[in-house]
Amino acid sequence: MVFQDPYFHALRRRLQAAPYEEARRRLTERLAETTPRLPGPPHLTPDEIAEREKWLYREGLDLYLPILRTVLRAIAREVEAGLVEPSELDPEELTFATYQRARSELLERPQLPRDRFAWLRRLALDTVHRAALARHAERHRGTASELTERTEAPPVELQGTAARLITALADPDLPLPDDLLADPAIRRLLDQLLDRLPEQWREIYLLSALDRWSDEQIAAVTGLLPDEVRALVHATARLLRAWLEESTTRPTRSKE
Repeated sequence: MVFQDPYFHALRRRLQAAPYEEARRRLTERLAETTPRLPGPPHLTPDEIAEREKWLYREGLDLYLPILRTVLRAIAREVEAGLVEPSELDPEELTFATYQRARSELLERPQLPRDRFAWLRRLALDTVHRAALARHAERHRGTASELTERTEAPPVELQGTAARLITALADPDLPLPDDLLADPAIRRLLDQLLDRLPEQWREIYLLSALDRWSDEQIAAVTGLLPDEVRALVHATARLLRAWLEESTTRPTRSKE
């Protein structure tokens, strides 16, 4: 999953090492070069078209890493389902393809979606699933193939790891420390917990705890009020702590 994948962390460090505006400029130029420019739809004025593209190239691209996270999680699930092998799909290319679709769809919609982050996530999930189906069809053209059933991840029995994460979650207003996320055991445990959350809770919590967005920034892309964002982040942190504390106090079975 996402936190276990060093690919995500390497890209995150790479983007943070360079000015984000430079990364945004390169993505914007590539979108303009590779996405066909459709004639302006009759329901939008030239100013409205310019406003929507401005949103995508500014606030929309601020969500690049969170959308990449969504893509990585979706790829992992397609692998678990038996559609593709781990190396068959390129996360960055699928994230870029998501933004290509977003640029086209923005001109077709009657209005901007209220929860723009959820809209981009849905596009990302669908983009990954289509790519996985296409790769699966290529590999199994003319043959019938059964998909493997998904298996539950084995329980994590690392008391010390859980204790460190419980401490980090004590103050939900603080982001998750980078040195904590550098520990593979912490990332595995956090991934398992995050998979149990509703999608909206998980993604909003990660915007706050990992990407370090403010309540106001998150509210702007989700359609929530800043107070609602803060309440959701705090509730998520409390729930994660409760699950961890439950796992550390549950009696373990003796092996005979």
